[in-house]
Amino acid sequence: MCYFDYNLYRHFKKIAFYLKVFIPALVIGYLLFYAFAPQSYTDKKPELITILKGESLKETAYKLYDEKLVSNPYMFYCIGFISGYSRYMQAGTYYVSANQSPASIYYKFVNGRVAESSVTIPPGLNIFQIAAILYKNKITGKRLFLIKCFDEKFLLSLKIDAKSAEGFLYPDTYIFKINSSPADIIKEMVNEFYIKTKNMKINYDDLIIASIIIKEAGGRHKNSMALISSVIHNRLKINMPLDIDSTSIYSQNLMFCKKYIINFGKFKQNSDMESSYLKIKSPYNTYLNYGLPPTPIANPDIKAITAALNPAKTRYLYYISTKYGKTLFAYNLAGQIKNIDKYLK
Repeated sequence: MCYFDYNLYRHFKKIAFYLKVFIPALVIGYLLFYAFAPQSYTDKKPELITILKGESLKETAYKLYDEKLVSNPYMFYCIGFISGYSRYMQAGTYYVSANQSPASIYYKFVNGRVAESSVTIPPGLNIFQIAAILYKNKITGKRLFLIKCFDEKFLLSLKIDAKSAEGFLYPDTYIFKINSSPADIIKEMVNEFYIKTKNMKINYDDLIIASIIIKEAGGRHKNSMALISSVIHNRLKINMPLDIDSTSIYSQNLMFCKKYIINFGKFKQNSDMESSYLKIKSPYNTYLNYGLPPTPIANPDIKAITAALNPAKTRYLYYISTKYGKTLFAYNLAGQIKNIDKYLK
């Protein structure tokens, strides 16, 4: 004969009730703790994580786990799956640290808060130097950037009818996304150039002269730029060679760039390349050729461009730069030799 123990039934029913409440609460509590607690309480350096276009939440979770940025890829996947926003994760490169909670990492991916870097491009740098700065700041690849700078079809889309972007990359402070496309970077810098020069009637020769001025004047006062501009214009008027070192040195940069691109970035620049620049037979060698070089040799700022358009009214044909940063001008060769003997020897 089977007896029904009502008290035991009530006891097990009570236990079952508590289990139904306690286990889900425990799971939810653990999930919330995992979601909002940092993965590490010791200082961790942020790592760059790239989410590719079309990459799944599961692939991203394992990528974070492999880099030791999350302790449990399944839990991270659960957070994204439960939220229902995993399909909104945006491709890009992100700074992620184990000091962050998985929820904050996931929030960053969904809202597209990609890694950025503030970079300053000083006046007077050429495209090769700019490429090096961008690469150092992990903004874009050096070789890819240079290839795009010489892409004439791409340049025409930016209204630049020239062989390279040299001269049109305006020097300024920019905030770029890490691992940006070279095209996006060039577009932004060229757009800044157009904004700065929108009220100026500037032609390509003016830009070439401005690039020479910024290289020759360096960080000197804008009055020196106007005087240097006068020397360049005066020499051009009488068909006198410019005899400028910086234009000849630029031809070496072009030679290096071609080898660098062809050799997929494996070519290294020789440290003593500049020692023989006067011997190079190149249209940029203004000791051997008359007139301006074929392209700008650097990227000038608005001061240099203004100086190119508005040279000082002088009869100067020569100048030297002293080691103290002063520029001295002369009307003739005798005056130039006198300045050299006095300040450079």
